[in-house]
Amino acid sequence: MARSLDERLARLRSRRMDAQNTILGSQGFGEAYEKRTSNKATRYALGAMQEVDPRSTQISLEEAEKVERNLTDGLKAENLYPDFRLQGSVPLNVHIRGASDVDLLVIEGVYVRIEACQGSLKSYSPYLGRGTLVDDVLYLRSKSENVLERRFWGATVDKTPAKSIQLSDGGFRRKVDVVPANWLDTSGYQQTLDEAKRGVQIVNKYTREHISNYPFVYIAEIKSKALQTNEGARMGIRLAKNIKNDAEADIGLSSYDIGSLIYHCPNEYIMHQIARDLMVLSGVEQWFDELSRDYTRASSFMTPDGTRRILDGKAKWDGLVKLSSELTELARSVERELASPYDYMPVDRETLRKRLKENSIPLAPDLVGGGYRF
Repeated sequence: MARSLDERLARLRSRRMDAQNTILGSQGFGEAYEKRTSNKATRYALGAMQEVDPRSTQISLEEAEKVERNLTDGLKAENLYPDFRLQGSVPLNVHIRGASDVDLLVIEGVYVRIEACQGSLKSYSPYLGRGTLVDDVLYLRSKSENVLERRFWGATVDKTPAKSIQLSDGGFRRKVDVVPANWLDTSGYQQTLDEAKRGVQIVNKYTREHISNYPFVYIAEIKSKALQTNEGARMGIRLAKNIKNDAEADIGLSSYDIGSLIYHCPNEYIMHQIARDLMVLSGVEQWFDELSRDYTRASSFMTPDGTRRILDGKAKWDGLVKLSSELTELARSVERELASPYDYMPVDRETLRKRLKENSIPLAPDLVGGGYRF
């Protein structure tokens, strides 16, 4: 870990505190995890696993709702009535402040792409759009850009990204990525009407490439993994994302890649128990260490939606190796803090992980007049 623990703790605390909490922070108020230990590495590990302040999450949702409300109203004049859905880290509650944008899908509300299906529970009208669905999505994008520029004239409305419109500054408390798309009704969706099985297609505005995505499959699968591990999976994803964000070296894994890798982690590695948070650190470190030593195995894993291999390029393999090293260094730092400073001797990885798994850190009591809990 090239950055000092003091620097990492400061970065973590800064990310996790909204502007309204800075005064409290300066007066010594803090989060519950900060009260559980005075050891720096352990405090960083605990904080990196925690969900963000519920108010911070609510702000992200409010910003998405603000954009949705203005688009809904502004697009009516163009006879456009899109659907809206959130995708990405925020609806999964694995977002980290300062590194997670809000992704808002703006979905063409009339025409869909349909997979061939026997026994469909839905009926569809003939396509009567503007030529192709690509044309419809690009038209929706153009009109959305106009509305956003008029409604948020004081903000930065970046229209240059190929697949989204990015909103920031000018009163936006979070960056919001607006992603125009059309529905992709898979055979699985038509047979069940379960939206988790429904896809979307987005368009590269420069190449007109039509790209199929299945964000709701990903959300459903990660939520299922979290349920199976008593929230250990979500804790592990946040931990790995924070470590990536605080590393000095560039780690070429996206949030989606990190979540996908932890999705394949054996449940017993990351099963969370009350006051045994370090079990998750131990399990995530072990999993990434195993993968970093076995390229064939690591490169065989598919994303939860089954559309591609997670490590689909050299940069991602290199990123996994770097992240594994960072995790191991943090685990060793935490283990050193658990041992007696007077007779500490380096231990092998098996012993290191065993000590982390067996350690219990008491939960902080409710803070009355002395802090705030996330």
